[in-house]
Amino acid sequence: MKTLLALSLLILSCPAQAKDRFTAEQREARFYYDLGPKEIDVTSYPKAQQENYRTFAKTCSQCHTLARPINSPLVTREDWKRFVRRMHVRTKERPGAAITADAAKAAIDFLAYDSEVRKVKGKADFAALTHKLEALFAEVRLERARVQVEADKKKTREPAPYMGGR
Repeated sequence: MKTLLALSLLILSCPAQAKDRFTAEQREARFYYDLGPKEIDVTSYPKAQQENYRTFAKTCSQCHTLARPINSPLVTREDWKRFVRRMHVRTKERPGAAITADAAKAAIDFLAYDSEVRKVKGKADFAALTHKLEALFAEVRLERARVQVEADKKKTREPAPYMGGR
């Protein structure tokens, strides 16, 4: 809590630096995991998983950055099935976007395999990345709040001068 307070005071005291510190994409992040890496080096993965990665990347990037699933806390195959099913429903509302049954299976297979490699076996590294992203997201949210306060101040009008009662 003290760290968050110190960060907010630092950001509020240096508005120009804070504004330049974050990219537009970072300022628009919906989740902390949107701020993480957007690709994975899959050269050490089996050929089938490398192909699944290409399908995953092509399919999932239609609607959101790949950072979202790559850095999310989801790990199990069931988690990924539920996530991909939810995304499949959303693509129906989005013209030109679609997740075929084969693409969904490839994405789920890749995400489950990758989660096992990076999030389970590499638990300490992934936990450190998650902690870093959560801290960055807290700073981004403070910046968004500061910018919103500035925008709100610009919207308010000065009250009309008092002209006496009539």
